[in-house]
Amino acid sequence: MRIEWDALAAVCAVSLTVAILLVGVFSLGLVALTWSREARSTGTGTGRGARAAVPARAAAAFCFAVCAGLACYGIVLIVSRSR
Repeated sequence: MRIEWDALAAVCAVSLTVAILLVGVFSLGLVALTWSREARSTGTGTGRGARAAVPARAAAAFCFAVCAGLACYGIVLIVSRSR
């Protein structure tokens, strides 16, 4: 059995990079969701809090969509290699 060390190192590097990216984007999504909830709870009666919460919710949705997309792409890669 022969181990291709270059390929193993490349897989480890890509896996580590994507894992850090995925955790970072998910964390940003949680922060944006928290900002959204704080903006809604501290808003005045004029609706300023609700308007301020919309961009934060959009950012959170985008971050979570990126995470879901990366997870689905990883599953597609795994399934396509197993055939």
